[in-house]
Amino acid sequence: MTHAMEMVAAAKLKRLQDLLACSNRYISELARMLRTLVREKPLAHPLLAERAEVKRTLVFLITSDTGLCGSYNSNVIDRANQFLTSRGFTSSIQFITLGRNGAAYLKRNKQTVLRELAIPRPQQVDGMIREVTKIATESFANQETDETVFIYTHVQSLASLKPRICMLFPIESSIPQEPQGFFEPVPVDYILEPDLDQILEIILPEYIETTVAQFVKHALVAEQASRMMAMRQATDNAKKMIDSLTLLRNKVRQATITKELIEVVSGSRAQKER
Repeated sequence: MTHAMEMVAAAKLKRLQDLLACSNRYISELARMLRTLVREKPLAHPLLAERAEVKRTLVFLITSDTGLCGSYNSNVIDRANQFLTSRGFTSSIQFITLGRNGAAYLKRNKQTVLRELAIPRPQQVDGMIREVTKIATESFANQETDETVFIYTHVQSLASLKPRICMLFPIESSIPQEPQGFFEPVPVDYILEPDLDQILEIILPEYIETTVAQFVKHALVAEQASRMMAMRQATDNAKKMIDSLTLLRNKVRQATITKELIEVVSGSRAQKER
């Protein structure tokens, strides 16, 4: 059973890894363009607004719906607990959860959960991403929240799954900085048509949705990787237990046979002596 579950998790993992690999290069290029556009001039856009004071925080917590995935849920929940501790468990923090485990943890700690979303199947990932993006964008643009945070598990490699806290809004603080190497990056001057504001109206929502997609896809890959490794370890432990029990059975069987032979020999000797 554990081996079958490992194979199912491996098949799901492959599909999700393909989805993640397709978007990694795209988001890095999109972020580079957006950095350059934002530096062009100060822009008045609802999604680029910086709040003078952070009064309300919306947090998306991504866990799993089910168990049997090792320490995946406990690690990301510990990260959420660190976030709440740093903010003093204030009531100004509201949550939207992806996964039942995160929702159950928050309810036990009497935190405000606005919505509970189920973890999607691989073919339903795009619809989930659009829904999450719409919720996050509208709440910030309508000034219902002052910052939006995602707590999820980032996949550095299948052997390195790190829980992270990443800011989505305000948008400028969430744009990753260019890596600093031996050479300074060469600035790019774009020729913009029709104008910067209209271009930003297209690129900014695309960047936000792609960023949310990265958070969700990383979490889904991490969940299946954790489940695959947990089931592999369970399978290995089951095989060791089977070998141990087989050896014990053989020893008991051999001892029983030896005992019966001794009884037969003893009985034969007793008959001869008579």
